[in-house]
Parts: sequence; structure tokens; C-alpha cells
Amino acid sequence: MKSDVIAKRYAKALYDLGREEGKEKLFLEELQNVIQLMAVSEELKATLESPLYDIVLKKRILKEVASKVSLSAYSLNFLNILLDKDRFFVLAEIRDAYKQILDEISGRIRARVVCAAALDDAQQQKVAQTLSKVFKKEVDMDVSIEPSLIGGMIAEVEGMIYDGSVRTQISKLKQSLKGEM
Repeated sequence: MKSDVIAKRYAKALYDLGREEGKEKLFLEELQNVIQLMAVSEELKATLESPLYDIVLKKRILKEVASKVSLSAYSLNFLNILLDKDRFFVLAEIRDAYKQILDEISGRIRARVVCAAALDDAQQQKVAQTLSKVFKKEVDMDVSIEPSLIGGMIAEVEGMIYDGSVRTQISKLKQSLKGEM
């Protein structure tokens, strides 16, 4: 089974529990805390994700981690299930699918915007407002910088890519010039 399908199933189950208990946002924060901790410690990540380590050892380590980052009993149980099913390697995808569920419920969308140069706050707000008008939803943006774009930006929203970069415009111009010769 593909990892994105697995991630969506686990995320949906966790969301349903979070909704029942009124802890949807808490669960997201706790998932993010564990993922951040794993990003900092490659050894922890390798141990929890590897099928080579003993499950008892993994659960003991996870319990120690849970006490350090103050995980709720629900989140600890959820992570233990991932260990039992050998699905811990899907945790980041589960978090992403969980965020997507929360966004859909709240009427928000995520946009990934790549710019040639850094945007100030006013520019970021203007881009977010424009995308909000187009999609008729609130937009959360992840902005990154890619100088090779030369100028302009590329926005990816709900699987659609809007490319307004100078690099692409130059490439299209080159293609049209080659086609006329």
C-alpha cells in the first residue's frame, strides 16, 4: 500500500479522535513536536523508523521522548500503534495529511510560493490576498527563495502551478524563436 494512502487513513483516524475530544490542534502540535525532535536527532529517527530494532526498546524510547515533549496519552497511544504496525516512517506524511484535513475543515488552503527574491510583509500579504480571491479560501503561504528564477514567482496551490517567473518566460521565448527558424 502506498505511504500517502496509509498516511491519510491514520490522519483521518487521529482527526476523528481529536474532534471527539476537542483536541484537533493539540494533536497537530504534538505530531510536529515529535517530528522536530526526530529532525534534530538522526539517531532517534533511525531507531524509531527501523524495523531492525526491538519493539520493546522503541516503546521505551518513545515513552522517554513523550515525557520530554509532554505528549498527551492519546498521542502516545497513537505513536505506539505506529510502532506496532511498523508505520513510524510515515509520521511526517501523516502530519501533512492531518494538516490538510484541518485546512479543509476550516476552509483554508496552503500555497507554496517560490520567489526570485525575498518578499517583504506587504508583498506577502498582497500575494496571499490575490490567491484568496482566486480560490475563495483563506491562504497559508510557505515562501521560499530561488534566485535562478531571475524574477517573478511560482505558486503551487491545490496541485495547480502558476508560473510567472522570468526564467520560464525566457524559456518560452527561446522555444518560439527556435520554432520560427
